[in-house]
Amino acid sequence: MEIQNILNKTVGNTEQPKSTVEPKVVKIVSWITKDKDKDGKAMKIPLLQAMVKHPDKDDLLILSKVKDLDGEKTSVKGFWVKLDDDGNFFKGSAIALVLNKLGCKTLEETCGKDMETVAESKDSPYLCFKAY
Repeated sequence: MEIQNILNKTVGNTEQPKSTVEPKVVKIVSWITKDKDKDGKAMKIPLLQAMVKHPDKDDLLILSKVKDLDGEKTSVKGFWVKLDDDGNFFKGSAIALVLNKLGCKTLEETCGKDMETVAESKDSPYLCFKAY
C-alpha cells in the first residue's frame, strides 16, 4: 500500500478485535517489580508481575493477579508487595496463594514451574493465575 493511500484513510465503524489468549497452563519465567505508575510516579506499594510463557504466544505475558476461592465466591487479588514485621509475605496474600499452590517457599523457586490460568472475570479478557 502506498503512503499516499494510507494518509488518506479515515476512521471506520469497526472496532479492532482484542488480542486475547485462552486460559491454559503457563510456565513462570521470572518476576519483575513495578514501582512506578503509568505517569512515572513512585507507587506507595510495589506490585510484582510474573513473566510467563503461554503455549499460544511467542512473547511473554505479564500476570499480576491471582484468583482464589473465598468461601463460595471467587476473589481476584493483586501481587502487592506487603511484608509482615519479620519481612515475609503476609499469610493469605496473593503471593502466598501462588507459593502455596506451587509448594514453593520463595518466588525464585516458582521460576520454571507450571501454573494454571483463568479469566479474571466474565467481563475481563485478561488472565490471572488460578489458585483453587
